[in-house]
Amino acid sequence: MRKQAIYQVPDQLSSLRQGEILTGVVQYNPVAEELSLEQQEFSFNSVIHPYAIVVTQDCDLDWDYRARQSSTTQLSKFLNSVILCEITTAREVRHIADKNVMNSTEWGLVKSQRHERFYFFEKIPPQCDIEQEGLPELTGDFKKVFGIDAPTLYRQIELGIVKRRTVLASPYLEHFSRRYYSFHSRVALPFQYESEREG
Repeated sequence: MRKQAIYQVPDQLSSLRQGEILTGVVQYNPVAEELSLEQQEFSFNSVIHPYAIVVTQDCDLDWDYRARQSSTTQLSKFLNSVILCEITTAREVRHIADKNVMNSTEWGLVKSQRHERFYFFEKIPPQCDIEQEGLPELTGDFKKVFGIDAPTLYRQIELGIVKRRTVLASPYLEHFSRRYYSFHSRVALPFQYESEREG
């Protein structure tokens, strides 16, 4: 059976897509120590995310993008933020595994898509990358989620700070999305179920 493509090149002249991998995303965080009731101005620290994946739903991204392109202002269609999930190289996660923070058994669960917190991305070939460079094996961490307001993110793309690289093709997009939302909808129990001992 022929292997189905996992990634495809996104359309740069359209809205961002759910499952789209970006590089060089800059997040601006206010300096917490400068926040006060009296002071109206404060500075920001910038956090650079070498890799990130868009989590926001396609329909919301599309409505937001069209509203921003339109001459009539449709405020109800605008997004406050585009939600992204931080990604690191699989090598970095393996390095953590080597230092016994994550053991080799846990890493095995990560690369086989059976670890609830992490999502493994196969190496992205150059033909599926807008930059025609390809990307290494990557790992998403569902705990590391952040938002950037849409105008700032699109401006970073326009200036070439952020690069649109590739997007997950169906059904890999749906697989990623289901795993992400499953992690964020989990319910913490005060105690685990226990089975009675036999004999």
